[in-house]
Amino acid sequence: MNRDTAKVVAAVTIGLGLATIAYRASQPPKKPGRGTWKPKKDVLEYDYIIIGGGTAGCVLASRLTEDENVRVLVLEAGADNDDYFMVKTPMLVAFLFEGKHDWKFSTVPQVHANNRKLKHIRGKMLGGCSSINGMGYIRGPASDFDRWANEFNNPGWSYDEVLPYFKKSECFHDPALPKDHPRGPKTNRVHDPETETFEPEYHGTEGPWNTSYQYLNGATRGFMRGNMAAGVPRNYDVNGSTCLGVFRHQLFVQPNAVRHSSSGAFLGKNKNLPKSGNRPNLRVVLKTHVEKILVENINGVQTAVGAVFRDEKNVRHKVYAKSEVIVSAGVFQSPTILLASGIGHQIHESIPLVHSLPGVGHNLADHMGLGIVYRCPMSCDTVQQGVTPWKFPGHIYNYIRNGTGLLTSVVMEGASYVRLEDFAPEFVAREKANGTWKEMASGPGAPDIELMFIPCAYTTEDLGDVPSLFDNKYTIVPSLLNPASRGKVTTKVTVVEGRKKGDSYVRVDPVLDPNILSDPFDMRVMKEAVKLARRVGKHMQQDPEMGGIECFPTEAAVANDDDEALENFIRDHFASFFHPTGTCTMGPATNPMAVVDNRLRVHGVDRLRVVDSSIMPMVVAGHTCAAVVMIAEKASDMIKEDARIRQAMENKDFTPKAA
Repeated sequence: MNRDTAKVVAAVTIGLGLATIAYRASQPPKKPGRGTWKPKKDVLEYDYIIIGGGTAGCVLASRLTEDENVRVLVLEAGADNDDYFMVKTPMLVAFLFEGKHDWKFSTVPQVHANNRKLKHIRGKMLGGCSSINGMGYIRGPASDFDRWANEFNNPGWSYDEVLPYFKKSECFHDPALPKDHPRGPKTNRVHDPETETFEPEYHGTEGPWNTSYQYLNGATRGFMRGNMAAGVPRNYDVNGSTCLGVFRHQLFVQPNAVRHSSSGAFLGKNKNLPKSGNRPNLRVVLKTHVEKILVENINGVQTAVGAVFRDEKNVRHKVYAKSEVIVSAGVFQSPTILLASGIGHQIHESIPLVHSLPGVGHNLADHMGLGIVYRCPMSCDTVQQGVTPWKFPGHIYNYIRNGTGLLTSVVMEGASYVRLEDFAPEFVAREKANGTWKEMASGPGAPDIELMFIPCAYTTEDLGDVPSLFDNKYTIVPSLLNPASRGKVTTKVTVVEGRKKGDSYVRVDPVLDPNILSDPFDMRVMKEAVKLARRVGKHMQQDPEMGGIECFPTEAAVANDDDEALENFIRDHFASFFHPTGTCTMGPATNPMAVVDNRLRVHGVDRLRVVDSSIMPMVVAGHTCAAVVMIAEKASDMIKEDARIRQAMENKDFTPKAA
């Protein structure tokens, strides 16, 4: 080897070495018990199998493994990426959409929305949507849960009964606490007493899930002022005694300004969880595809006994559960897995019907809306101003060094919840006179419309796009909180060749049809929502710090009194804000469309539950993540209680109480 060749080899070797060191440094640390399936090491029998390691699945895994004698297996389709900078940093959430962390779902053409296919962002990683969403901690009105219990006949789910579970999971950090306080900030952020208000009696402080306030953009303050000028009252705690009014978002964020997903909160090291961290009785298998639930007829009763899944190499495995199989795969995949297991209705000749449940996949509801964009002076303090190339490096430094600044923003920092009776009384009176009024809100304290604020340019057609650097804009987003329209999840069945010859199998994937605007009442309400957003926008235009003028769609193109133009605008831009619910709805066996009972047990199949947003009988008029964590907390206690009863009965020392 001559000298020049040796230099090249040495340079390449050093370069590869440095690249390897950099790559390894960029990877999150390996965590015992998490990883892909190890055929020679992994056992095949557990007490509980949880299908899906998303928002609910992480809570269940944590709570069930508090008993060191219980072994739990979690089957997760995605990876464990909670430690990645893009995931941890609040403002970078939009860059996760439609990437490897997202399922990249889209709907079938929507007949009532000019045949558009709509995007549906869903987290594909440990932590699920809590690792990819906007971090809003908004529970919804108390009357929604009372309605679950009373109107939908689900005892145990009233607000008074679920509030303890909201508080159990929560570790709310009073933003006024000093840095040297155990729950004080771990950054240099400055407390804002004017807007960082809360009602302490409604919050927990000893749970594993950190919540508090974070960054507030100047434009968001202007949005709050614009609402109050339009007559919307100030709300001092959206999770307190009322959710009505204009508020700034509470977030699930750690004191060091890092996202706190359910994976980080419930499966990470946490002083508020007993023996937290890497529990030896928990196995989390990543990058799996669950084919079906194994169901056997035991003593004349259909009983879930395990699951069939494919590992990252597409090799098929069977695992067994001694106690229960719990489906927590999300609003789209949970009904799909039930249908693939023959529970619901028959979808393919190779899949025998195990138990008929016509409601599987039905009752899909979601929060939908659209953006109205305003061009404002360059002096207006927006996110768009901060992402210019000459400012953004400073924001990165500020976040890493001080834990403050623009990167701690979740962009959607404020919103208002309003009732139609308060802000569109003529519309309500007209609807009632015509006999077309539908009372969709759950009570006099529950909202009909949400106005979200985004301090940059945003339209539903440009999800995740970087805004222009040459102008300054903000967006008001009216959305429908209680849709009358209902959709469904059906399935696409494909015969797939396996890893080896002859190893073909049936793959079942969800087909999404939210059926938006199918009920004409939703269109009529949305027209009022657009008008209300514009009313707030007019007041913001008069604010000397805001001064925005509508540039999309513009009142010249879509006037408030032009019904046809308004309807076309809504049909062209109405889209999901990613709170889908209801496809395995909770209700008694007397309800033909109910899939699970009030203890989340699947009707007609023993030792099988569904625990995620799919069990909601109606979508909460809030953001769904907080409610999903509450559902999983409550389900964990019910699962433990049922296990104790089952164990006592097997030991023949248990006598059921008289009804």
